[in-house]
Amino acid sequence: MTSRNDRWSGVAALAGLLVLGACAGVDGRGLRPGVATAEAVRAQMGEPYAVMREADGGQTWQYPRGPLGRQTFMVRLGADGRLVGIEQVLDDTGFGRIAAGQSRDDVLRLLGPPCCVIPFERRGETAWDYRFTDVWLRPAIFSVIFDDAGRVRSTLVVPELPLFERD
Repeated sequence: MTSRNDRWSGVAALAGLLVLGACAGVDGRGLRPGVATAEAVRAQMGEPYAVMREADGGQTWQYPRGPLGRQTFMVRLGADGRLVGIEQVLDDTGFGRIAAGQSRDDVLRLLGPPCCVIPFERRGETAWDYRFTDVWLRPAIFSVIFDDAGRVRSTLVVPELPLFERD
């Protein structure tokens, strides 16, 4: 006889496999820098959320995998339309680029769109939250706190609390 927990474990494993299969290609795996073209990136990863022009004539394409996803990929294309590189920016390296005094546009350019925006009117602050997986593979939230002038005041990392408790 199969217990209730065993049945749910099987369902969870199957769901995990389906999610992994659905995610194949969303991170640009298999696209080679210097070889892949903008068309190949678009064919594999889809339409970018945003396209940013670079001073050298290249472009950076944003691919947030949210709003509840834990990754945002920045695809850098050279002026020749060839792939320069792909970087997942919702990690310690990406967060380390955020500094006090930067504008909302600076943060949007570096990390992409937040999963949620929380105003704290009495404090004159707004938090932009980014879901990510920390180095210990635990769900966490990186918050960028802006002052009422739209400048980064501080940042904060907190563990993401589960929505439901296990019985």
